[in-house]
Amino acid sequence: MKRFLYVNIAEDIRKKIKYGYLNPGDKLPSEIELAKEYRVSRSTLREAIKLLQREGILISKDGIGTYVSESAPLIMENFLNNLISIGDLIKSFGFEDTQSHMKVYKSSPRNEWREKLNLGEREGVTIIERLREANGVGISYSFHIFPESIAQEHFDENFKGSLIKYLKEVMNIEIAYSLTEICAVEDTENEKVTHYIGKKILLFKQLHFDKRDTSIFYSLDYMNNNVLKFFIRRENTFSS
Repeated sequence: MKRFLYVNIAEDIRKKIKYGYLNPGDKLPSEIELAKEYRVSRSTLREAIKLLQREGILISKDGIGTYVSESAPLIMENFLNNLISIGDLIKSFGFEDTQSHMKVYKSSPRNEWREKLNLGEREGVTIIERLREANGVGISYSFHIFPESIAQEHFDENFKGSLIKYLKEVMNIEIAYSLTEICAVEDTENEKVTHYIGKKILLFKQLHFDKRDTSIFYSLDYMNNNVLKFFIRRENTFSS
């Protein structure tokens, strides 16, 4: 999918900061110079600058110019149309992907889980709980919920890496798509989540299916919205 021009410009400026072409405290070229460099209108350039200002990467000083923040945060972007693992997303930005607080345990299912996973009357679930980090910053805290009939004994606390790849390569289960509900979280009932990834959180409730439209697992993915930014392209379907 083609990305918005201003998003591409913002990403390029982030890369310049990441690789040392721009350093904290540096002043950016003028708006006219940047628009000419990127071959875009000044209005498009302003959208990129505004995006980076909202993220705390750039700051503007009235009558002086735009500067790289002295404490620019870690930011990653992804289009919601793409089904990509958190680990692969982290690596795609050149950051180190690590995980911790890994737990695998069996549990009685909540009614919501039972309905979504089409569980048998007495069937339990296996839950994989873990924290994912990028360069030591908490990115997501996830609860992956499997029917016991699918999980069996495939998972233990030594498991790491992409769950989608593991399902395909080890369990011969290929995830084709997911149905995702995105929820704003004001106050999570799990204190561990806010402790590790902060209080600005988006909750992704994701039900993953294989190519036969069979539900394989359900995830509660708490995303650090200070770091992870999500976009979706919306088109006017009524235009002539």
